[in-house]
Amino acid sequence: MGIPPHLEGTAVSRGFSLLEVLVALLVIMLLFTAGARISILSTRSGSYARDHTCAAVLGHTGLVRLAGLDYGSPELRAGWHRDPANPIEYGGRSGYYRFWQIDESSMGKQVVLFVTWNEGARKASDFGSQVSLKESGCPQVWFSEIIPAP
Repeated sequence: MGIPPHLEGTAVSRGFSLLEVLVALLVIMLLFTAGARISILSTRSGSYARDHTCAAVLGHTGLVRLAGLDYGSPELRAGWHRDPANPIEYGGRSGYYRFWQIDESSMGKQVVLFVTWNEGARKASDFGSQVSLKESGCPQVWFSEIIPAP
């Protein structure tokens, strides 16, 4: 069996070689892997941004609430305080914890308010001190304010 007369003198393509197919599959696999990684990173970033935003809202509202209390309120006494509502549910998610440290200063009461939450293996809890909160490695936001003396 020979080459048909109309194809004589031209290169005859018999399809792709196995090597060409493997290279094409490798390129496609790399593209899909990159797309999957981008999708996973995007999902994680979105989740962290949502948690961070919710914590910021909880922190700000907690600080506004403390600033509105009577200056002699037990929640404004010097020391470490835990929010009695811990763990707080917000934005359809539970696991936020709010704490504040009160220190007396010449200008009034220095308030540092912390909000922390669970992330992966780092689990927030009702921390007994600012040191244990920091050592936990849990993500957190904090706010600082001076409540002036009356």
